[in-house]
Amino acid sequence: MARRISRKQRLDSMLNLVASPCFVVDADRRLVFANAGCEQITGWPVAELLGRRCELTSGSAAKEPESVTECLAPPQEVFGGERLQVPRYFVHRQTGRSVARLVHFFPLADTDGVLLVLGVVTEVPPTRASGSASIITEVHAELAALRHELRQRYGRDSIVSQTPPMRCVFDQIELATHSRSIVHLTGESGTGREHVARVIHYGSDFGQRPFVPLNCRELSVDELCGALRRLVETGWGEASGSATLQPGAVFLADVDHLPRDLQARLASFATSSHGSAFRDRCRLMTSSVEALHLLRENERLADDLFYLIASLQIEMPPLRSRLADLRLLGQSFVEACNRGSDRQVTGVSEDVWRQFEIYNWPGNLDELREVVRQAHAACDGSVISTAHLPFQFRTGMDAQQLGPSPDAALEPLDTLLARVERDHVLAALERTGGSRAKAARLLGISRPALYRKLENYGLADDAS
Repeated sequence: MARRISRKQRLDSMLNLVASPCFVVDADRRLVFANAGCEQITGWPVAELLGRRCELTSGSAAKEPESVTECLAPPQEVFGGERLQVPRYFVHRQTGRSVARLVHFFPLADTDGVLLVLGVVTEVPPTRASGSASIITEVHAELAALRHELRQRYGRDSIVSQTPPMRCVFDQIELATHSRSIVHLTGESGTGREHVARVIHYGSDFGQRPFVPLNCRELSVDELCGALRRLVETGWGEASGSATLQPGAVFLADVDHLPRDLQARLASFATSSHGSAFRDRCRLMTSSVEALHLLRENERLADDLFYLIASLQIEMPPLRSRLADLRLLGQSFVEACNRGSDRQVTGVSEDVWRQFEIYNWPGNLDELREVVRQAHAACDGSVISTAHLPFQFRTGMDAQQLGPSPDAALEPLDTLLARVERDHVLAALERTGGSRAKAARLLGISRPALYRKLENYGLADDAS
C-alpha cells in the first residue's frame, strides 16, 4: 500500500510540472488528481473538484462543478483498456468563455490491478483524424457542442435540436420569454409542450414564482371548477388575503377539454379589470393537440377563449418530422440516465440507431425517453444494443412493419366517422340519463351543436 501511495505521489509530482492540463480518474470515476493547467482552463480550484465523479453527461451550467467533471469523463471503453481522444467544450467558470479542446484518455493499470485513467487536454488540430474516436463518442461531442451553442444563443440548453422546424420554435420561445402575452402550444402528445412552457416561464420575469400545470383532460369537471375558483376568483391567492398559491404561470394542458361554461368563465375573468391585474403578475399558458382554428370550427373552443389565447401560438413538431435530431436526443437521454448512476453507458449502437430511424415514434419524445431509460437499465456493457431494447418497442416495430392487411375492405371515411359519432352521442346521453345539457358538456360541445347532431342522426325525438 505504501509503495502504491509513493508511486501515486511521484506521478502527481511529475504531472504538476506539465504545462498542459492533466488529470487522473480512478476506477470509480472519481477525480483523484488535476494539475494547475486544469484550473487555468476551467476557472475551478482543484480542491473543489477532487473526489467528484466524472460521469458521461453534458449541458451542466458553467457555475456547476459537473460542467468540468463531464468534460473529464472517460468513455466507458477506456476502462476496458482502449485509448481514445474525444473533443470536449470547456467553459470558464468566471468569464463564461468556452474553448474546444481534445481530451486524450490513457488507461493505466499497476501490478495490483488498480485501474486509473490518465487524461491530457490539448488543442484541437486544424484537421483532426476522425478514426481516433468512435461514432458514439462523436455524437457525445456533437451534443456537447450543440448544447453550448444553444446556451449562448438562447440560454435554453435543455431543448436539444438542430432542425429548421425547431429553430422556428426557438425563435418563438425567445419572443415569448420577453413578453407577457398568453402563449398557446400545439402539438401531439409527447412533443414537449409542457417542457417548452416551463422553459418560457423560468426564463421570463415571472420565473421566480411557481409554474402550475392543470390537465383539463385528466381532471374531473369538479376538480377543474374548484381549481379555477380557488385560483381565479380569489385573485390567485392575493384577493383572499391568505398566503395561498401565488403562481407566476398557470398552464392549462389540453384546454379544449375545459367544459364550455368554464371556458366562458375564464375568458370573462381574463378580460375583466381584475383579470388584467392578475395578468400583470401571472401568465396564462395553454396547449392542445389540434390547432386552435380547428377546435373553434368544431365548436370545441368558445369564440371568447379562442380570441384570448390565439395571439401567440407555438407549434411543436412531432419527432418523425425532426429525425435529424434523433441521435442527439437519444444521446441526451442516455446521459440523463448516467447522471447519478453506477451504470455508465457510452451511447447507442449503430444497429439501434437504424431501428430508431425507421420507427414512427407515435409517442414522440416521451416514448423515445422511456425506450432509452429501459434499455439503459437492461444494458450490461458500455453500449446499448438491440438486445437491450424493451419488449414494447420491439412489438411496436413489428406492428409498424406489418401494417394493415392489404385485402381488408375499407369503409368510406364519412360513413365510418358518422357511425362513430352517432354511437358516441348515444353513449353520452345514456351516461347522463338522457340530459342533453350534461351530454353536451361531457362531449365538449355546445347544446345547439348537440341538437343539430341529434337531428342529423334522427335521434331528436328519442332523446329526452
